[in-house]
Order: sequence, then structure tokens, then C-alpha cells
Amino acid sequence: MMSGGSLASVPAPLIGIWQLEAPAQPAGPSGAAPTVQLTLSSGALRGAYGCGRFSGRFEASGHRVALSASMLPPAPNERCTFAMELPFIHELNASTRYVVSRDHLLLFSGKQRLTFRRIGFVTPERN
Repeated sequence: MMSGGSLASVPAPLIGIWQLEAPAQPAGPSGAAPTVQLTLSSGALRGAYGCGRFSGRFEASGHRVALSASMLPPAPNERCTFAMELPFIHELNASTRYVVSRDHLLLFSGKQRLTFRRIGFVTPERN
């Protein structure tokens, strides 16, 4: 994660539920592109890539961000073609900078820009 230790708080504008708008993700077996959602709250992240789920941690300060996400295994009775490490997860983890507005979150890595649209809010946890 970020050098200099963990941060005491997460910038409030980052906290929320975000849906990936760009880049478009490759179509799955059904022929449709998967819906990708990311939820950020109190240093924790979780999300869905089609039927696949992922989770991890994040830190942010100024316009710098460090994310560490990994795919979760499917439930024993669940079949999901997206329950594997995906290029999207690598790009998410490679993000080092961000820009956020009320409605959009942009994550930048050295080679990619991920554009998310806010679809909901999360009430931050109180310590």
C-alpha cells in the first residue's frame, strides 16, 4: 500500500458505490459484457465483475491511491466464468492516482484509465 503508513481516514468523496463505464469489458459466454461495480468504504473495497466477486483494501491521500483487490472463489454450488484473476483486477491494483467528482471516479495507472459512475452512497462506519 502507500508508503508512510496507513491513513487515518479515507477522503469522503471516494466513499460510495461505483459502476464501471470505460473501458468496455470483453463479452462473457452469454455474449453480453459484464456489469462491473466497485464499493469503497472506510479503507475496504468490494465489488462484482459479472457473477464474480472481489474484495480488498485501499488507501488514498490527496490524489494518490493504492488499491489491493483479489477475486473471491465462487460458492461451492456456483458456476461463474469470471471467478478468476482478470485483467480488470490487475488494472485496478495498478491504479496510483484518482480524480473524483460527485458523479464520477477516474482511476489512473501507467497505461489505463478506469472511469466509474456513482450509482449509490455508503454511510461511513463510525469508530
